[in-house]
Amino acid sequence: MNSEITVTEVNKANQLQQEGKLEEAIAVYRGLTEKLYQQLGKLLSQQKNWNEAIATYSRALELNPEAYECHHQLGEAIYQRVMENPETFFSEYNLAEVTHKDYQLFDPELPFVCFLNDQAFLQATAHLDDAAYTVEWYRVYLRRSLSEPEKQACIQWLQTPGHSRELGLRIWRQDLAEFQTLLKSSYMTVGLEEAVNCYRRAIELYPCHHPFYKSLVEALTKQGKPEEAISIYHQLAISLGEANRMNEAIACFQNIPRILLNDEPKIYTLIWNGLNQLRPLDTVNLYYPSEISQNSAYEYFVNSSQYTFVNLWSLSDSERSLLQNLGLSVENLGLIKQNNITLEEIYINSFDESEGFQLSRKVKRHPKMSRYFQWEKAINLQQSIVETGFVYSVCPFTGKILRSNQSFYVGPFILYRFVGKEVFYLMYGDWMGSKQCIYFPNQELMIVLDNFPMANFTGVINLFKSYVVSNWQKFQAYICQQKKVVGAVLGISYNVGHYVWNELSGIYYLYNNGTLNNIDKFLIGCHEYIMIDDIFPNIPCDKIIRVDSLNVDSLNEIFFKKILEHNLFAVRLIDTFIEEELAKNIYQVSVKKCSQYFLTKLELAKNHFPLLWITLRNYKRTWFSQIEGTANIIKSLHTNFPHLAVVFDGWSVPERDRENASNETHIEALEKDCLQPILNLLPPEIKTYSTIGHPIYETIVWAEAIDLYAVPFGTGMTFVTWIASKPGVGHGNKAYYDAVEDSFSPVYRENAVPPVLISKEYITEDENNPDAMTRNYDCDWQVIYNELMQILENLPKRV
Repeated sequence: MNSEITVTEVNKANQLQQEGKLEEAIAVYRGLTEKLYQQLGKLLSQQKNWNEAIATYSRALELNPEAYECHHQLGEAIYQRVMENPETFFSEYNLAEVTHKDYQLFDPELPFVCFLNDQAFLQATAHLDDAAYTVEWYRVYLRRSLSEPEKQACIQWLQTPGHSRELGLRIWRQDLAEFQTLLKSSYMTVGLEEAVNCYRRAIELYPCHHPFYKSLVEALTKQGKPEEAISIYHQLAISLGEANRMNEAIACFQNIPRILLNDEPKIYTLIWNGLNQLRPLDTVNLYYPSEISQNSAYEYFVNSSQYTFVNLWSLSDSERSLLQNLGLSVENLGLIKQNNITLEEIYINSFDESEGFQLSRKVKRHPKMSRYFQWEKAINLQQSIVETGFVYSVCPFTGKILRSNQSFYVGPFILYRFVGKEVFYLMYGDWMGSKQCIYFPNQELMIVLDNFPMANFTGVINLFKSYVVSNWQKFQAYICQQKKVVGAVLGISYNVGHYVWNELSGIYYLYNNGTLNNIDKFLIGCHEYIMIDDIFPNIPCDKIIRVDSLNVDSLNEIFFKKILEHNLFAVRLIDTFIEEELAKNIYQVSVKKCSQYFLTKLELAKNHFPLLWITLRNYKRTWFSQIEGTANIIKSLHTNFPHLAVVFDGWSVPERDRENASNETHIEALEKDCLQPILNLLPPEIKTYSTIGHPIYETIVWAEAIDLYAVPFGTGMTFVTWIASKPGVGHGNKAYYDAVEDSFSPVYRENAVPPVLISKEYITEDENNPDAMTRNYDCDWQVIYNELMQILENLPKRV
């Protein structure tokens, strides 16, 4: 604001005051104050200080409610504040108190999610049984229907002792990402209504000002009201044309495509449908943006996608009828699930150029012998990809044999795209390496092939959709490329156990089978605990593509993009059997990486007997008495074995992960909260060593040197069982027993020495944790001690 004008206005007001014209003087001061507030508001907006800008513009409007420009500026400040953080705007500006519709049972017109009152909902639904309550909860809180597996899981949770509907609402409201997305969207929609009201008032006061309409249209578009936004531009264009302002009228129509462009949900759906042959994809259509936010696309698909689930392993009569009506053959679906090398060869030989082809049988696979896990490993699918460059299936509708070399990574799965009667995707992977699910985009139907409850198929497909749409041009170019290079995907699991047990064993099988050279590229994530080219030196370095991202969401997206950019046909090389020779290779590579200083220290440690390995654990499935119990075990053993020494294990640092700051956090927590308190309870004459914070290859060498171990169930067992195969004692919560008894037996490791497991009768658990797999537990340290003593009685003395 010009300072000379300000001085002039002040002088004028003073003169009027001296003349006794108080009303006129007040009007001048009020007008001047209004202008100053507006100027202050603009400066605050430039600093992005939206709250003060809103307050300042509001004061200006108190002085002059007819100030149309100020209404517009207030709307702009509110718009920016809402977009910055919708939730805090909702709470700080008390929008919960604005007039809104309340929830009524079964009412098809629902209030915005942000206005839902949990207590009112619980009271209104109190008379419903758990099944009806679950259906209504999904309708009201997630704005969708639910699948039968979701319904049964929810009912089971509600009927678990200690659970209640009130607890469920509290947990789901806090932890359910799908609800959080809807809640955030509703905060934005309700908050933007405040800006919309300001824009409408500005237009009402000055209807011929074109920019006001543009702001209103943008806010309406963000609210998901594109039709209303387009209608406003149509009306404005006609009005401008009637006023002979033809260029401005034309500009309105030119802006309408931008509205459609900003109608991101519609664009996302058009692109997704076009890429899956559900409608033509017009690649020259300028309405398709070249850059799309993956996060925005993901939020949209989370909110809008509704899937039907059918479990192939437990078909009901109604589900059979559904499949029949869709033209899907249950027999064809069952055939897709099968893992049969002869079936793969039939598929392969059905293509002319493959006549007479046989898959390599140089090395036999170890048959599935698990007593507890019923899934089938898709080992022959892997072999077909490696040896032919294609994955094979039959069309679920027609039974025609199909092949594909189109693959997409959405961790921990790979989705293979087939084009039969319609496009469908075969989801394969996770650590067990099985065919998990078939997804049909046209029907939004998922046929679940495997009874494995940990898989979140809804989340995987929504994420997949967001990756496809945000990379649609690369996706389209990829599926049009006929030739691909075979790329193995690994290094994606936070768990070193699965890296050794599944990924390294999968590569080792190819090595023994003479087909490892068929892999053109190795796409490796940051969780490459031991470098694969050290274990398999015949893998050339130019075949390796390493990705360093430590964030799992970022790693997923990077892998997805790398597959498209490098034109890879991806496969996860997964097995579940560790050969003795592989374990020896891992150990030998680790020894070569150790310093001479460390190896000398190790040799000195071997002068102690027994050399006892103790794994410490301070996150999920933790032994409550870990500190006192461990100290008591060690002291009691020391009484019988005065030359005892102890190796403490807990958090080793992978070679590629040495710079990760989170390592320091884990190391510090383990040493401070677990290791040091135990050491404080031990007599100083007991010699102790620690792998915590040391390189993982030193941990592997330590595992080979020890005599026996006591470990909680989990990753720490990898070193002493799958690699070193030492005798020892395992303990943990009850839900893990079957998996541990199975996984660390000769079923999965050649020449395995199975751990002695503490009897379940001695285990007590934290029943307050509804997740049985992550419960903390307790047991008497003396039970562990007694089992260790029994092992020592039969253990030959080294020194």
